[in-house]
Amino acid sequence: MNKKIFSVIIGLSCCFSACSDWVDVKTKGSLVPEETENYRYLMNNTENFRWTLSYHDVASDDIDISDPAQQEAIYETNKFIPVYTWADEIYSQSENDTEMNKVYQVIYNCNVVIDEVMDSKNGTNEEKLEIRAEALVHRAEAYLTLVNVYGVPYNAATASTDQGVPLLTTPRVEGALPRASVEKVYEQIFKDLDDAFEYLPDVAEFNFYPGKCAIYALRARAYLLMGNYTEAKKNAQEALKLKSTLENLNDYVDLASTEESVRRKNYVETLKDKEVIFAKMPVTTFSMASYSTAGLVLSDNLLNTFDQEKDLRYFYFTRSMIDDLGMTYSGRVYFKDNYYPYDWKKNEGRNMGPCVPEMMLIEAECWAREGNTTESMNIVNKLREYRYVAGEDYSLSAATAKEALGNVLQERRRELTCHGLRWMDQRRLANDPDFPTQTVTRIFKGTTYTLEPGAVRYTFPMGEKYLEENPEIGQIK
Repeated sequence: MNKKIFSVIIGLSCCFSACSDWVDVKTKGSLVPEETENYRYLMNNTENFRWTLSYHDVASDDIDISDPAQQEAIYETNKFIPVYTWADEIYSQSENDTEMNKVYQVIYNCNVVIDEVMDSKNGTNEEKLEIRAEALVHRAEAYLTLVNVYGVPYNAATASTDQGVPLLTTPRVEGALPRASVEKVYEQIFKDLDDAFEYLPDVAEFNFYPGKCAIYALRARAYLLMGNYTEAKKNAQEALKLKSTLENLNDYVDLASTEESVRRKNYVETLKDKEVIFAKMPVTTFSMASYSTAGLVLSDNLLNTFDQEKDLRYFYFTRSMIDDLGMTYSGRVYFKDNYYPYDWKKNEGRNMGPCVPEMMLIEAECWAREGNTTESMNIVNKLREYRYVAGEDYSLSAATAKEALGNVLQERRRELTCHGLRWMDQRRLANDPDFPTQTVTRIFKGTTYTLEPGAVRYTFPMGEKYLEENPEIGQIK
């Protein structure tokens, strides 16, 4: 008896029925593939491909909601609470994991294109290969994120047997759904990126589309998470050869003004952000514009790493809930999502995909791990120049490789706050000899929760509904 693919895939018809507003997409099965341009229209619709996971930001040690009044105000039905407290169960047997659903829908859409576009009509072979390549890169990004949230952290010695995530590479909706090993998932990620490379431009015209730069960047991120610093550095450098522009925060801030809209100007929308290499939007946003009780309140542990007088990232991207927002809750929230209205038509919202600063910091970390403190600090300081108040001293120095690595890791944490990467860093650094992940403790509504380095809850649990429908997935314990 064939099993239905878990509810991640159920309802995918809505993905394609929604497309009827802009193109008549015809796919295999009861319908026959036709025009190549249909697949181009499908790839052009950002709603089908732009999503990536975001709840793991809440689980990271960058977030700390310690105000009792705010804790009480968070809705019990909000998944923020079980994620924040590292619960063994996040989604019950009656609930869908909306974040996983959205990302597997991206994968399904990619699989349709990959499986069918080469047989479509009235398009050149070059056009078809480019469309297929774009879908391959989107699929690779989706699996890289999924395996680093729902799979066991990468360990070269055990990756061939460690449990990853279900690996779907064809547009099927029935059949068994076992987890692939972490190694198999990474192999598929690199295969997809390699297969796509030849057919894409160096840099895409719009950062939603992948180019060779995005492929280098995703490889760099993947190799860093694997602990392969040689390949991570090489790919980060190649990405930066193709795109290395930075936004200067001084262009968005006028500290001399008393008018708030001038003191903090709206940030450029994601599609126009010079730093973004491959735009990916969070499924869940935590905007404070509507006075949400479940905002991304930043931990003192993170905030204390900023130079709070000179670092514009502190002034611009974080806001005091009491002093700046007039709320009754204490603490500072990450505020970038609030500088523009969240409008999917404009593809706005904070970027979770690879960006120029991430590539710079990957290269800097790898230089530090090789013992080259000069190269490492030069890169870090080049970035900091664009983040500090003009004319203020921004430079860092390091006398040893260990000191350089510490500087880079702290800069990475400041620069990439709420980009979905801190949780992945906590996973990968669990056994780092110099800067191991620390135990994290939280008190929520009077109960103390503790997350030890390497704990099983560094892997998000699968929804109980999916395990009931497809028990072969299994729960990692």
